[in-house]
Amino acid sequence: MNISPVACRPGRAAVIWGAAWAALLLASLVLTALAAAHDRLPGDLAIAQWAQNLPLPGLPLSRFVRLVTTTQVVLGTGAAVAVLLWLSRRRREALLLAVGLALLPLLQHGLKEVVDRPRPSPDLIELRAGFVSPGFPAGHVMSPTLLYGFLLYLALVRLRYPPLRLAVLAVSLLVLILSGPANVWVGVHWPSDVLGGYAWGLVLLLPLLAVDASAAEGDDPFD
Repeated sequence: MNISPVACRPGRAAVIWGAAWAALLLASLVLTALAAAHDRLPGDLAIAQWAQNLPLPGLPLSRFVRLVTTTQVVLGTGAAVAVLLWLSRRRREALLLAVGLALLPLLQHGLKEVVDRPRPSPDLIELRAGFVSPGFPAGHVMSPTLLYGFLLYLALVRLRYPPLRLAVLAVSLLVLILSGPANVWVGVHWPSDVLGGYAWGLVLLLPLLAVDASAAEGDDPFD
C-alpha cells in the first residue's frame, strides 16, 4: 500500500514536536537538579557582576520590565488576550492559552518550593530590587516566556494584518529579550535562574503550540 508524503506530514510533525519537547524537558530537569544542589552554578557570579556593570538595561527600564512580567500581571494580560481571541472566534487558541495560564502558577510555585534556591546575596551582588520567593526558576522570566512566546507564535503564523502583526512581534520580542537581562541587572536572580525561567516557560509553551499547529490545517488566517 502506497502512503503519500502529504499523509505522513502530520505524523512527522508530531515526532519533531515531541522530540524537541522531550529534549527540552530533560535539559530543564538537569538544570533544576543542579540548581537544587548549588546556590549558584559556575559562571553565575562572573556573568552577574559583568552584567551589573553594563549601562543597559538600566534601572528605569529594568523596573518597567519587571512590572509587566510579574506572574500576576502576566495572568491578567493573558486572560484579556484569551478573551479577545474568544471574541475573535479563535476559540482553540483562546482555550490553549487559558490552559497554559492555569498551569503556569502551579508549575512555577511547585518548582520554586522544591528547589528552594536562595537569591544572590548583597555581599556578592548589588541588590537593586526586592524579592519574596526562592530564586529558581525566575518567575519574571518564566511567566512572560509563556504569554509572549504564545503571542509571538500567533504573530508569526496566524496574524496577517501587517500593522497588528508587526506590533505584536515587536512587543513580544522586546519583552522576551529583556526579561532575562533585567532580572540579572537588578541583582535578584542568577543567570542560571533566568535560564531556568526560559526553559520551564518553553516546557509549558511548546505542547500548546504543538496542539494548535496540528489542529490548524485548513484554518483561515485572521487579522
